[in-house]
Amino acid sequence: MATEDEAAVRAVINAFIDAWNRHDMKMLSALFSEDADFVDVFGNWFEERTAIEKALTQRHATVFQNSRFTEKRVEVRFHRPDLAIAHAVIELSGAMNRQGQQLPPGLGVLTAVVEDAPGGWRIIALQNTSVAAHESPAV
Repeated sequence: MATEDEAAVRAVINAFIDAWNRHDMKMLSALFSEDADFVDVFGNWFEERTAIEKALTQRHATVFQNSRFTEKRVEVRFHRPDLAIAHAVIELSGAMNRQGQQLPPGLGVLTAVVEDAPGGWRIIALQNTSVAAHESPAV
């Protein structure tokens, strides 16, 4: 059975997926601490909540405008009582390339460092990594 803190961390990951699927980058960026880091699936590193919101807003107006995340698996491990690492296997569908062509669905892994701070649990670092087509994670 999940602890209350584990449930809270899982709720942050679920809120991230929900905000992505709603294409609400204001809601999504609010899940991050002010000084958070985000490395996207393309290897771009965005520092601070405002930069994360700006970059994702631009992407959701173009290549991710019809995209959707589907959660496949989430694991949470606590490093300290106030610091957790969450890994989420997600499927991305509906994304387009820069030429506007639909891309096939693909798996990725979100790795988030989540900290209990005043006001609730917040993402302090997140990396989104594509799973190579020839590999299949244990889902």
